[in-house]
Amino acid sequence: MGVHAAEGRSRVELAVGMLAPRVVARGPRSAHVAVAAAQMLLLDGDALTVEVEVGPGCTLEVEDVGGTVAYPGASSWRLVARVGAGGRLVWRGLPFVVAADARVQRETAVELDRGAALLVRETLVLGRHRETGGAIDAASVIRQDGRPVVVERLDVDAAAPEPGVLGAHRVLDSVIAVGFEPPPEPGALVLETPGAIARHLDAAAHRSPLDEVWERWRAELGAG
Repeated sequence: MGVHAAEGRSRVELAVGMLAPRVVARGPRSAHVAVAAAQMLLLDGDALTVEVEVGPGCTLEVEDVGGTVAYPGASSWRLVARVGAGGRLVWRGLPFVVAADARVQRETAVELDRGAALLVRETLVLGRHRETGGAIDAASVIRQDGRPVVVERLDVDAAAPEPGVLGAHRVLDSVIAVGFEPPPEPGALVLETPGAIARHLDAAAHRSPLDEVWERWRAELGAG
């Protein structure tokens, strides 16, 4: 999916595959897109890649309206995004649930050009209700002006919890801001470049306090 500036309303390009994106609203330099699964996913053998391009000076807000469940078996989920100079990408994800006996490779790769900004909400959940979850290897690389500013990898298996990683927790909720200074949040990791990461570990996704953080940081970015 992509958004580029145009007279009157922005030019929005969408492709339906395993996900079905739909335009909610758009202006001359902005678009709000909702995404939902076009089929049952992620099933054994599924390999989902989402490609995103935001033109210079444009804003793309992507809202997940269905969440994702990785079912038993091996699957992968990949987000590849490029944000042009002065552009903004806002991605609000719903819980990504790793069911029992699932083995998931998850990758997020974002390139930000000069003056671009990113705001992402990501919630990883090991297991459905009353279920011991599967395994996930989640890697994130965010670059700005060609320099890495966030490089992370989480490799966990709910059947073999590790002290110092998630421990007994099954939910890792994150709000990641890069390219702008979000309002201060106690306990958040402040990046060397403008940006911060707020995180919360819990046994249940609905108990996370990061909804309020998301709204404050989104308002600071000027999205919506």
